Amino acid sequence: MDRNEPDWNLYRTFMAVMECGSLSAAARVLGLTQPTVGRHVDELQDQLGVVLFTRSQSGLVPTDTAISLLLHATAVQSAARGLRRAASGDI
Repeated sequence: MDRNEPDWNLYRTFMAVMECGSLSAAARVLGLTQPTVGRHVDELQDQLGVVLFTRSQSGLVPTDTAISLLLHATAVQSAARGLRRAASGDI
């Protein structure tokens, strides 16, 4: 296991921000606080060494990097759900 790999929860938060377009909306969906969501995004950006969002008057705007990461994060989410189904015998 790679100890430098970001925790899956950071990607989960990233995906919610991508879908919702704001930290506060993502926080509501995830049942977290807005500052926690902001810390998750900051931590993911720091660990990956990239900028995922820029701020605008209309909210957060995903960077090209964020858009390209979304495809991969969605694939990981799908695989995690498959693992959960297989573990429960509900294949």
